[in-house]
Parts: sequence; C-alpha cells; structure tokens
Amino acid sequence: MAHLLLDLLAEAGVSRIFGVPGGPLLSLLDVMAERPGIDFVLTKHEEGAVFMAEGHAQATGELGVACVTAGPGTSHAVTAAASATSDWAPVLVLGGQVATGTFGRGGLQDGSGGNWSIDSVAMFRSAVKLSALITTPGQLPHLALRAIRTATSDLPGAVYLGLPSDVLGAPAPPRGKQRVLPAPPPRRADRAQIEALSEAVVTARHPVIFAGQGAKVAGAGPEMVALAERRGIPVATTVKGKSVFPEDHPLSLGVFGNYGGSPETHNAILFEDVDLLLVLGSSLGEVSTFGWNDGLTAGRTVCQIDSDPLQLGRNFPVDHAVVADVRSALKDMLGIVRPLDTPRPGDPARSAPARPDDLQKGHRLLRASAVTAQLNDALPPEALIFVDNGNALCWIGEHYLSRPPGQIFCSVNVGCMGYAIPASVGAKLARPERLVIALVGDAAFAMGGMEIHTAVERDLDVIWIVLNNGGNAMVTNLQELLFRKAPGSSYSRPLDAAAVARGLGARAAMVSTLPEFDQALATALQQGSPWLIDARVDRDEIAWSLRGRAEVLRGTEK
Repeated sequence: MAHLLLDLLAEAGVSRIFGVPGGPLLSLLDVMAERPGIDFVLTKHEEGAVFMAEGHAQATGELGVACVTAGPGTSHAVTAAASATSDWAPVLVLGGQVATGTFGRGGLQDGSGGNWSIDSVAMFRSAVKLSALITTPGQLPHLALRAIRTATSDLPGAVYLGLPSDVLGAPAPPRGKQRVLPAPPPRRADRAQIEALSEAVVTARHPVIFAGQGAKVAGAGPEMVALAERRGIPVATTVKGKSVFPEDHPLSLGVFGNYGGSPETHNAILFEDVDLLLVLGSSLGEVSTFGWNDGLTAGRTVCQIDSDPLQLGRNFPVDHAVVADVRSALKDMLGIVRPLDTPRPGDPARSAPARPDDLQKGHRLLRASAVTAQLNDALPPEALIFVDNGNALCWIGEHYLSRPPGQIFCSVNVGCMGYAIPASVGAKLARPERLVIALVGDAAFAMGGMEIHTAVERDLDVIWIVLNNGGNAMVTNLQELLFRKAPGSSYSRPLDAAAVARGLGARAAMVSTLPEFDQALATALQQGSPWLIDARVDRDEIAWSLRGRAEVLRGTEK
C-alpha cells in the first residue's frame, strides 16, 4: 500500500515529503528510500515538518506533504495544519497510526480514540478541511485521491489522513481507473454581478482597493495593477496580502491594520472623501480592520470579492458581494471598466519610506524599524521573505517595500509563533533559485529554531534575521501600554541566537549597530550558506500599529 500511496502523490506532482520517523511509518520510509522521485526531508519536530510543507506550498502553490508518527506526532502537527488551512495553503498531513487490530488495547501511541487514547481524526477535524482514517487497504485509493483533491481545491487548505501500520504494509489492491485529476479551474463570477460592481467602481468619485490573502493566493497582482492604473484607484493591503501589489507603485498606500499599518495608510483608508471600498480576498477580520473599525465601511459603497462565500459580509455589510476567484473577477472587470477620463484630484498618496539612518538617529540601541528599513536597499526585489508572528510583522508591514516578483509570507490567523524558520526551509527546497529570508523575534526563534539544523544538513542558503529583544516583546509592549507593567513575558537572560545557530552548524553573527547589521547581511548574501544574524534590538521601541492594537484591546474591555 505504501507504493500505491507514493504513486498517487507522484501523480499529484509531489517530489518531497517532510517528516519525523516513527514505528507506524517504517514501511512508508522503507519504500520511499527505494524511489528516487520522492525525497524524504528529516525534520526536528512534527510542527516544523508541517510548517515546511506549508512553506513549500506557499512558495509554489503546489501540494506540500508532511508525515508524522502516531500519538504525540499527530498532536504536535495540529497547530501547523490549522495555520495552513487558515493561510489557504494546500498541505497533506499523513499521520501514522498503530495497527487496526490493536486499537483500544493500550498500544504505544494509540490514537484511535475512545476513552483510552487521543482521537487523532477528531483532533484534526476542526483544524483541516478533511480528516479521515484509512482502516482497510481498499479505502486508500479513493480516500487519498479525495484528500489531494480537497487540499488543492479552489479553496485550498490542509487535510489529514491517518495511516495504520498494517494498512501501509498490506499488499495493494487493484488500482482501478481512479487517477489524480488536475486542479479545478478558478471560480468565475456571475456576469450580472460583475457588471453591477464595475458600474459602482466607475461611478465612484474616490474609490479605494483593499486586498488580502485571497487576492495573493489567486495571483491577482497584475490584474489589480491594471485596474488601479485604469481608474487611478489607490491600493492598500492587509499584512497577509502584502506583496500582491507593488509597494513602490505611486498608487500603493501600504498596509492597513493592527500589524504593519502606519498612520499615513490609516488616514488614507479612513479618508472622509472615500466613497467606495473594493475588498479583494479578505474576510475583514480583527487584525486587518484595526479591530473592526466602523470607519472602514461607514457611509461607503462596500464591494467584496472572495472565492469563499462564507467570507462575504462576514463582518461588515456589503453592497456588492461576488463569489469568485479574485483574479478571474478582475479580468472580467477589466473587460468592462473604461479608463478614467481625467486624473482624480486630491487622492491620498504614500510618501517615500523612512530611511534606516533617520529611524536610528538619536537612539543608542539598535532599532528594529531601522533594521527592517535597511532591507529595502540590501535585498533584491525577488526575495521571498517569511515573517513570524510578533513585532516582526509590525516592522516588515510598515517599513519594508515589497516589489515584484518578491513575496511576503506570514501566518496570522492562527497566530502561531515558530512558523517562519521551518517555512523558509521548505520554501528554499522548493525554490532553490530564489533568495529566501526569514524575519523572526527571539521568542519565535526559540520555538522553531531547531529546524536550522535541517537547512544545514541540506546546505540551504537561507538567511534568518532574529530581532532579539529579550523575549516576547510584543506581549511585553502590550502589557506596558495596557497595565504599565509587564510581569512574566521577558526572559531573565537573553537568548544567544548566534551561538545556538553555530551549534546547529550554521554561520552566525551578533550585531548591535546598523553598520554591523549591514556588514553581516552583506556577508551572508555573499557566502551562500545557512546564515543567522542575531540583531540585538531595543525592546522599548513600539510600532505605531501595535499602539493602535493596545487602544483596540482597551476599548473591548470597557
């Protein structure tokens, strides 16, 4: 059965599986070693394996696969699987399971459920799009195909398949005529809805586009640029949508929201003259809307395009709701919307980004804002940047200008720290020709940093930048803003991330000034090997958007 499973994965284009070995998976690993077409990548933790699969999927749009062992292996993988689902990343998690004949008998790492063990299938059910246990060899072909189809549908996400050891080791049944089908075509919009939406956009005096993750997953960047230029429409993005629209474009407003927003973008989006908001691929959740700010939609025509009908009108009333793939809908709009006759007067425009030296000027300690702004000059436009949860998101959102073909990836909805380091490793394996960078805090490094060893074993030239500010600084900052004290969130002894990275086999440097950072980054870019930069930054520097989040939190407690 293991051969048949790998045949199906190969047909789906899978050439790599990330994982941690364990007893129930031994027959799969044994067969994989005989097949040159599928590479097994040994990770250090099951969560890291799934995050690597997600990074692979985000960087390619293709199915990422992880395999984890029974019991704790599956429970370790749940959070990363939930992140992949919330990020629209197609990921298949293969979970080992004890032999079916031993279910409920106290077998080591039994995950069959009941009142004797965890129930792996039930545990994954709320985190993924499909969770199933294969209990007989005859079930494997159609359940595996269903899982692949579900993960790669027009609403992609993670799926879980439980694989008992006796099923994996059994002889394969006749294959039959079932085959892996190509991904379905993008969901097209209703023509009448597109015509009505297009008319609303054309008649609006001061429209604004607000683009999210769904627009990025759809690859709608070129169409968005075309529509924005045709009608002179300013464009803002959510932090998850960052990089779908070129931020060096004159119509770019940057990121709006609690993570990565700026006062300039905030004022532009909430500008009183804006009379239409065109939402592309965003559910308009808390972080993206500055705590569901009513000013985002009040007194305006609200138009929303999303592949998922459940997101339409989820948080704000919508005047024009269109269920469609964002890119296909924009293509249809471009066939209708006529060019603007004269330039729009008075539309807000974004000023040039702050220079690193200006952000650092007058401050003794290295500032994270200056480090992030320095990346604009140091990195080529094509860099793939993975950003972990925490203050790193605020800094990258506000101070880094994303330019095509570069992309920014994060995992905000579930909000799991420890994502960016393993995800960057998975992306580099999938896209070896691209420069891959990860920006993380020291607390996130503590959660995912062991996967640096995986990169070292594969000699991957990933660069990890650690904003080292004494641990959990985002929480510390919020505590101080809300309660004027911060118990329990900072480390009593700072992590030496550079020393840890060297112990794992990577090259590393600790920096505490902007010139030192610039030199370390130049060296890392030149040497082409696994590199970590431990940037000792000021814990007390607080991003504007985080101050805004504190105000939102303070308001919800009243």
